[in-house]
Amino acid sequence: MGFQDRDYYRESDPYSYSVPRKQPRSIIYYLIMINVIVWILDILSGGKVSEYCALQVWCVGKPLEWYRFLTYGFCHSLHSITHLLFNMLGLYFLGRYVEERYGKREFLFFYLFSIVLSGIYWAGAGYLELLLQQDKLDQMGFVQKYLSTVVGASGAVTAVTILFALNFPRVTLFLWGILPVPAFALGIFIVVADMFGAAKGGTNIAHSVHLAGAAFAFLYFIFKFRFCAIFGHGRPRVRVAPERRAARNWDVDDYVDDSYGYAQASPSEEELRKEEEFRKLQAEVDELLKKISMHGMSSLTPVELAKLRDASQKYRTRR
Repeated sequence: MGFQDRDYYRESDPYSYSVPRKQPRSIIYYLIMINVIVWILDILSGGKVSEYCALQVWCVGKPLEWYRFLTYGFCHSLHSITHLLFNMLGLYFLGRYVEERYGKREFLFFYLFSIVLSGIYWAGAGYLELLLQQDKLDQMGFVQKYLSTVVGASGAVTAVTILFALNFPRVTLFLWGILPVPAFALGIFIVVADMFGAAKGGTNIAHSVHLAGAAFAFLYFIFKFRFCAIFGHGRPRVRVAPERRAARNWDVDDYVDDSYGYAQASPSEEELRKEEEFRKLQAEVDELLKKISMHGMSSLTPVELAKLRDASQKYRTRR
């Protein structure tokens, strides 16, 4: 609490008022909204949306169809709502913390690239397998592999889940809503389960998409890759004083991650210096206000009165 908030030092200004700033809505809400709207439109159109947006193996050889590497991630199975429901629940409960950690714009880039890269891996692996085995497949088997289809945000949601587990490994999550497990254990469980699923095969779950998303999240975290830095939306990292880093509970290194999207910007050296000066000024003023509270205004010397007025003016300027 600053000196301007003390009960015994509050200037009254009938014309002053504060307007709360409207915080931008989380990008998670928009992503969920788009997925739900696309699913509803797909139902109403009898599956026409998925027909034009789903990713199939044959798309690899047709550049005009490469838009499907992105659009498939916004379509979901029409046969069961659980496909959409589980993906959106995972995105909502875990994605918000990842978004807060990296910023809205960076999170959006990460999510969209997770969809694209997972789709490229799935379709590319399927297309390569088709080329290598085409002499061994009969006509029906060739057609089935050629027309293999994948839809859903599972690859991106898996990437978000793994990135959450890497950033917050000790946070307790509830598996299936009941079993408490640390986040890192959930991440390991997901990867191992998908590896067994991919090796076993015979299911309609695209385990390779999940594994591609998990691998991308791991590399993204390890190499501290940032899309916004590439596309020109980031700010240079700045050195932070140890006491300030401890107060904000930042990482143990001497730097703060870049600011992206609507995330709070990393302060510049000048901003840090000014904030430190203001903090010292507040400490001095608090001592003066305590003196006033105990002995009255008349106990202040002319120098102390001048310092109090100067501090008040500086606070107004800062605000």
